[in-house]
Amino acid sequence: MAWSKESRQSRGYGRDWEIARAQVVKRDKGLCQACLAKGRVTIGREVDHRVPKAECARLRWSQAKTDHPDNLWLLCTPCHDHKTAQDNGRAYRPKVQIGEDGWPLDNPDKLG
Repeated sequence: MAWSKESRQSRGYGRDWEIARAQVVKRDKGLCQACLAKGRVTIGREVDHRVPKAECARLRWSQAKTDHPDNLWLLCTPCHDHKTAQDNGRAYRPKVQIGEDGWPLDNPDKLG
């Protein structure tokens, strides 16, 4: 996806989003909810829409319903990347990290 030239506010990520985001981070105690469901404890960094914004628009949801905390959850970056790829109909291919010896590192965040 190309980088958007629109401002954060015009894309719906203004003051109201920051308030909702803070509520979700606090509610989810800073932990990735997808990892918790799998029995792993991982710090969450991304507040994600459970129902993607494009789907919300197709369903004609209001901005308030789209960004309501019930439609948001906290995810770690690998879980967020995996969900975003699925939402966009793509396969998730995590980046492979290479160690100093030139071999791939085991990645505990790898999703199966």
